[in-house]
Amino acid sequence: MNFENKIALVTGSTQGIGLAIARRLFDDGATVILNSPHQANVSILDEFSDKARVRFFTADISSKSSIEEMKEFVRNEFGRLDLLVANAGVLPLPAGIDDITDENINRTIDVNLKGTFNTLQILGKLTQETAKDGAIVTLTSVDGIIGEPYGVIYSSTKAGIISLTKSFARKYKDPLVRVNAVAPGLIDTPLTANTGEDPDWTTDLSIIQRMGKPNEIAAAAAFLLSDDASFITGQVLAVDGGFTLK
Repeated sequence: MNFENKIALVTGSTQGIGLAIARRLFDDGATVILNSPHQANVSILDEFSDKARVRFFTADISSKSSIEEMKEFVRNEFGRLDLLVANAGVLPLPAGIDDITDENINRTIDVNLKGTFNTLQILGKLTQETAKDGAIVTLTSVDGIIGEPYGVIYSSTKAGIISLTKSFARKYKDPLVRVNAVAPGLIDTPLTANTGEDPDWTTDLSIIQRMGKPNEIAAAAAFLLSDDASFITGQVLAVDGGFTLK
């Protein structure tokens, strides 16, 4: 993919899938704004070879005012936003139907659903107003497609992100900004490791019997953001090793 002269922003981009996407866009020529709610994560910039093409902004996507500040930063720094990846998400434990707490319900909804809405509404609007060929990718999950009793509210928010993706694809039609979603399966990331899920059990249910890699999700996101996907909007691409087919 060629993203030279493109300005891209990836939320939740200091580890796992978000970092892999940021690196892929950077490697393909984009100037990338990384994001985390924790200022200490600014050290991630040291991993990028060309400091002129990376920035970092501290923002909690569940806070609308924080997203507004990030929008003004992007506008003042670059004047436009071409590519947006709404990746940030959480899975507070316990998360199952029988043991999830009210605190975890609220945090999951605030970040995953409300936060993604804030990102698409505020930063997506900046993309529509300033980009020539704008594109947005959201990160949902196969859990949002099939449901997951051991991550019930997480799954519900990921299903909601699918609906948000389709809604904003219809909203951002003139001027056109394409909006699509990637739905990862079990991917080898710190978030997955913290859930305590048994990879062997999950991969046994997949056609490709292994965990996915963050760079494989990054490749799918890069495709949907690229001109090669110029006739695709409002769609969900499952990158799950065939998990949802079994």
